Amino acid sequence: MKPLADQRILVTGASSGLGRALAVKLASEGAQVIATARREDRLRDLADAHTGIEPRVLDLMNADAIAAFCASVGSLDGAVLNAGVTAVERFLDGADISDAAMVDTNIMANVRLARALAEPLNGGRLVLVGSLAGLVALPYQAVYSGTKAFIQNFGLALRAEWAGRVNVGVFAPGGIKTEMTEIEALSKLQGALADVDTVAGDLFRFYCSGKALRVPGASNRAAVMAAKFLPRPLLSQLMKRVYRP
Repeated sequence: MKPLADQRILVTGASSGLGRALAVKLASEGAQVIATARREDRLRDLADAHTGIEPRVLDLMNADAIAAFCASVGSLDGAVLNAGVTAVERFLDGADISDAAMVDTNIMANVRLARALAEPLNGGRLVLVGSLAGLVALPYQAVYSGTKAFIQNFGLALRAEWAGRVNVGVFAPGGIKTEMTEIEALSKLQGALADVDTVAGDLFRFYCSGKALRVPGASNRAAVMAAKFLPRPLLSQLMKRVYRP
């Protein structure tokens, strides 16, 4: 892998949370970062505060916008597809519009980006940000959990298919203290959420490692290990107690 100072790296969902923290970390290490998100004002503030960051507004729910962006982005050495949305609620209280937003943003946007960026990324590194929810099913986040399970399998399948072309990895963190998790439904879990800069540092090291899969945090890895030995229905019941509204 090239030294970071010679790399041009795309980061989606860079206006806040993990994407913003990673963009800052990559730029501080000398990379040229193309930071995308929907909120132009946030991106502008990010670029003004840190050298080495190029802001690009991108709506990941717009297939035409994704195609136009990928056609114009130029050659890349790496990409971290981090953008995602969630909802914490009883499944029957959900609605098509919020479910569609999760599927479009968490699944279809990443599929479209991966396909369109295959050529610009040739010889580079692609990291898909999944979630612990893709490895351990989370009641009351059923649709979100399903989208992140897709990301894990999609990413690992691409890694095998693109071996020698693009080095693909999946980063699967647990809950992180960000704007996305500052919601009433997760209020009782705030003390257990990981620090965003700590997770961004782990994601940065994973990007540089070229490895296939990373679950940061000892407790998160313990949950994944439990999933290998405990019956899945039992583990889901345990998670139900944690996430019950």
